[in-house]
Amino acid sequence: MLRPSCPTLVIHEDDAFRKTLIAALDQHHFTVTFTPDGTHALELLRDPKFRVVILGVNLASGAGLQALEPLREERDARKLGVIILGDPDPKLRTSVPWADETLLKPVDAAYVAQRATTYCSET
Repeated sequence: MLRPSCPTLVIHEDDAFRKTLIAALDQHHFTVTFTPDGTHALELLRDPKFRVVILGVNLASGAGLQALEPLREERDARKLGVIILGDPDPKLRTSVPWADETLLKPVDAAYVAQRATTYCSET
């Protein structure tokens, strides 16, 4: 039996990893929307359909950080699962303590997809 899709937003600037992650999410029956751009992600997040957000963050360059503040405000109200992917940096977990999960790179895309299923089964 095919599981229902889970609307997921992937925000990640690394093209190769993003494609691998989307392929892994497809295997778990996610419906994926993606963007490499945090500003575009903020526009996409206006749509309440998303159940999971997977956000690649680079603390050194600031990439992805612009998407963080609205996610903090939205996640509880919308029951939105937030998974942060970031470079091994001790400041990462303290920068986003409200995220549901913080996974340090390098991380296996299949593992990220598996973890994301946790937030789709919740109602």
